[in-house]
Order: sequence, then structure tokens, then C-alpha cells
Amino acid sequence: MSGISSPQDLLQGLSGPLAPIRDRLSCGPEIRRIVPSVDVLEADTFAVIIQSYARRFGVEPDRHLVSLWSQKYLATVIIPVMALSMIGGRAVKADIETIAIVVDEDGEPVAMRLPSSFTAEDAGQAAALLVSTHLTALVDALAHWSGLSRKVFWGNAAHYLEWIVRQLPGGNPGFALPAPMTDAIRYVEENGLRVRRRKVCCLRDRVRGIEDCGSLCPDRVKRIKP
Repeated sequence: MSGISSPQDLLQGLSGPLAPIRDRLSCGPEIRRIVPSVDVLEADTFAVIIQSYARRFGVEPDRHLVSLWSQKYLATVIIPVMALSMIGGRAVKADIETIAIVVDEDGEPVAMRLPSSFTAEDAGQAAALLVSTHLTALVDALAHWSGLSRKVFWGNAAHYLEWIVRQLPGGNPGFALPAPMTDAIRYVEENGLRVRRRKVCCLRDRVRGIEDCGSLCPDRVKRIKP
């Protein structure tokens, strides 16, 4: 796209249905806490964050809370990175060593610091690059600390990745999730309707006050509960 040299140039293009993505991006001075994403891989840093997050719900940190927190983080990173990449025509540089997130007073990720540059890769490589340079290290760390299967976290990532690609201009109907989340989201026929569904439950409803994912949930018992 002519005249675009950095992701900063795309902010005005996030308008209409894409305007809410701007709220997920932090630019310039920031009074909220900024956490380099690579620091989230440090056990001590993550312990402080998840302890703060647990206090919001009046619970002790556990594996279900880690899954819920990861959904907030993954939405905060994946949605704007993919939107900026697809609109700009090149993959945004989103290595875990270069990205930082903004968290609120409870440790919940609420925004990503605006990335400073694109890679040399076409936007079609954005998802695969995000997996290899950012998400794999994050998923490995979260799975290690929580004791949950990596499939839970890859399912969380797949939900946001598949969703945002289909919301972007053009919808990219041929988009296929990259490994290792290839089959984490599928479409099934149910009562005459085509329904979007996860393969592995995210367990978020095990956190006090949090509902399940409705029709997205793979657990039939949860879906048909009164």
C-alpha cells in the first residue's frame, strides 16, 4: 500500500467496524503499566500478574485462571497484529522480544504497544510468523506454569486468529489456521445451522463469575444446560 512505512501509518485506516481495534493499541506516553511481553515468560513477573488478576475474582491463582488470562493477552496481541498486517500488506514485526502489553490495575492485558515496523514478509505470512516468533514461547510457558495442555492455549489463540481474519476486508475465506492450531476451530452443522466450535474446552467457566463460551464450547453438556 503506497505511502505506508510503519504500522503507525495505518491507525486512521482502523475505522468503521475495525475502529475498536484502535482501543487495543497504545501509542505515545502511557500512565498504565507497560509489561514487555518477553517478561511474561519470567516466572516471577507472571506470578505477580496472575496474583493481581486472581484478586479481581476473589480466588487463588489456578490453571483455569491462567487460561482466562491468556485469552485476554492473546486477543490483545493477535487482533491488532493481524489487522495491521492485512491492511498494510506486510507482516507486522511482533516478536515476543519486541512487543509490550499494557495491563490494568488487576494485571489484565488491555492494550498492546503499537509495533514500530513491518517485516519483509507478505501479510499472508503474518499468522505463521506470529506463531513462530511469539506465540510458541508464550504457550510453552503458560502450559508449564498451569499444568494445562498446550492444546488449551492454542485453542484460545486459534479462536481470535480465525475470528479476526474473517472480520477483515475480504474475509479471506481460504484462510487456514497454521500449525499447531490447524484443527482447533471447526464448523459443524447443528439444528440446520453452521456453528463455529472449538475442539478443546478453554475451561474459563471454572473461574468464579465467568460464563462458558456458549455454542463455541465443545462440551455438549455445557451447551445444553438449562
